[in-house]
Amino acid sequence: MSIEIDSVKLGKLLVNPDSLLTFPKGIPGFQGIKEYALIPPGNDSPFYWLQAFKDPALAFVVTDPLLFKADYHPDYPEEEIKLLNVDDPKSLVILVLVTIPRDDPKRFTANFMAPIYINLENRIGKQIILTHSNYSHQTPLFLQKT
Repeated sequence: MSIEIDSVKLGKLLVNPDSLLTFPKGIPGFQGIKEYALIPPGNDSPFYWLQAFKDPALAFVVTDPLLFKADYHPDYPEEEIKLLNVDDPKSLVILVLVTIPRDDPKRFTANFMAPIYINLENRIGKQIILTHSNYSHQTPLFLQKT
């Protein structure tokens, strides 16, 4: 049985309940919004949508960081991962938020400094800010020609 949600960016969506995620502490800057639907990419795109379940105007573009940086293996604080109730942290899905500048959409960047960890078993997610890392919050996703 599908669930219908509204999205300003994507229109009316029918989503599988298995695509719904709970962020118990919200996403930094949006702590009051706890439920999101992970909308899969279409047409061979590497980008997903993370659509707020109860706020049609709130949606984030996210992607698998390994598609753009194969050596991306962030260290995570164990106490942060506990909230996800996972036995093996290696089983977590990691996504990063993508920024697409309005004035130059070709200059996509992603926040590799604050990945989103998702436990698909219980559909709990958490964005963790890696304060002691060399990753940037504005990592270019595509090489730019000068």
